[in-house]
Amino acid sequence: MSKALNPSSFERQDVKLVLQVFNPHVAEALAARKGHTDFQHATATAEFIKIILRWWSIVNVKTPSKGFHHRNVYEEPMSNHTDDPKASFLSAFITWLDVWEFYRHDTGVLTQETLSALRLSAQSLLALVKYCVSELHFKYILLGKVQTDPLESRFGQYRQMAGGQYHISVRQLCETEGRIRLQNALPRMSNDDLRGIEETDSVRDAGTSFSVHVSDADLDELRAQMPVIGYVGGYCAHAAMKVLKCESCQRQLVVTGNTAETGEDTHSLIAQLDRGGLKFPSALVIAVVMYTEVVVRKLMTESTSTQFLHGPNQKNVVRQLTLDSLPRLEDIDTCENGHTYELLITLVANCAANIMLNTLCKQRNNLLRIEKDQKAKNRKARIFLGK
Repeated sequence: MSKALNPSSFERQDVKLVLQVFNPHVAEALAARKGHTDFQHATATAEFIKIILRWWSIVNVKTPSKGFHHRNVYEEPMSNHTDDPKASFLSAFITWLDVWEFYRHDTGVLTQETLSALRLSAQSLLALVKYCVSELHFKYILLGKVQTDPLESRFGQYRQMAGGQYHISVRQLCETEGRIRLQNALPRMSNDDLRGIEETDSVRDAGTSFSVHVSDADLDELRAQMPVIGYVGGYCAHAAMKVLKCESCQRQLVVTGNTAETGEDTHSLIAQLDRGGLKFPSALVIAVVMYTEVVVRKLMTESTSTQFLHGPNQKNVVRQLTLDSLPRLEDIDTCENGHTYELLITLVANCAANIMLNTLCKQRNNLLRIEKDQKAKNRKARIFLGK
């Protein structure tokens, strides 16, 4: 996240970093902190992020069924309906930009170039939709296709395969195009090619060299993070259900929205972000996620972090230690499809370990980046003072 908040001049062109800031989770987190004194403008910032997010949802539709799968009306294609909310939003978006420009603020504003580009793109897209619907009789328009990303990506491949040159010759273009087509014709390795590979002893004995004890005090330290843990647990339950495809096991992994423990704040974040498709995890799933978080924290202590990070199969280590430290939480019998209690918690722990380790990698990479930037600043300062 630090890279998204403090990007370099080159990284400012990375859309993925922009979407880490303009993110529905960021908006909901700011809205939840609106009563705190250290977040004075949290509500206004959250509203601004939601406006940009809604605009991005409308202009980034590339498939007709995106809005259906995401349960978001603003991610549906632009249609010929007169009461289309997406067209109404784009019109209101243009008015909002005009009013913003009219106030002529000195700070906290878009540059004139950015504001003009946003206004022009919104006006052009509305005119394009009107023409395609009225003149060409299109049923819908995919605004995400109105872009040059595929062309830029192709020419990026040309430049990279020509030695990183920005200006390439016609001969280099033809040669690289031939190599790209040859690569597309060659067979690629799939997951099916990896089936049948047996685990080595190092994988099976991944967690034997570590000893982790999870106490009640360790779990109590996570109480302030329960909304986030509940959200992670919902995804873990969803991942396990995709594998099991069993209604009996589903009742053990998730609870309905009516019986969700929103009073304990565990499902509050899910309730804020839910559009009808998110899962509310059961107490069993929440416990597995909490134990996984504690295990990762204890492995990253000074005494074990070096051995853990330099060893193989970190995910298997975390999963095995979580299963070993987790007590028998519920008396769950084997279902009619043969799914055992051990299988349920193994699937949840496997997904939770993936998420925790992914977060850990991002945090450590951010720290390394900050340290590298600080060293560069110190080096420049020494050079400047030396002169």
